Amino acid sequence: MFSKTRLPMFIGLMSVALGMVCVEAGVAPGPQTSAVTVVKMGADHKFNPEKITIKAGQTVEWDNEEPNGIHQVTTDENIAADPGDVSNPDGAQAFDSKLMKTGQSFKHQFTVPGVYKYTCPPHENMGMSGQVTATK
Repeated sequence: MFSKTRLPMFIGLMSVALGMVCVEAGVAPGPQTSAVTVVKMGADHKFNPEKITIKAGQTVEWDNEEPNGIHQVTTDENIAADPGDVSNPDGAQAFDSKLMKTGQSFKHQFTVPGVYKYTCPPHENMGMSGQVTATK
């Protein structure tokens, strides 16, 4: 049916098509790496979305989309102005992105299930805080 030179191309095209069908159906087309959930930071000085729920092992990426703006993401009580604005579940290490300029991003993988409260220290007094819940 297929020549030896066309068979690899056919198999490749069928793999792509199967992958597209699986994505449309909401089915994983094969082994997956942990999904990345994106949280945007903009000129409104809010995390968008402010609260997310993910599975433990997944990664969250915060993207600074504010033109000429600086943002930061931290769960470290030694960095936040109000330690009550941040928290980590037992057994989880605090994380901090440091200051991020426009176009920069920060990723963190949540390996310990629980609730993480985080804030943006430069805009903490404006209420720029968020929450990640990592489930088992």
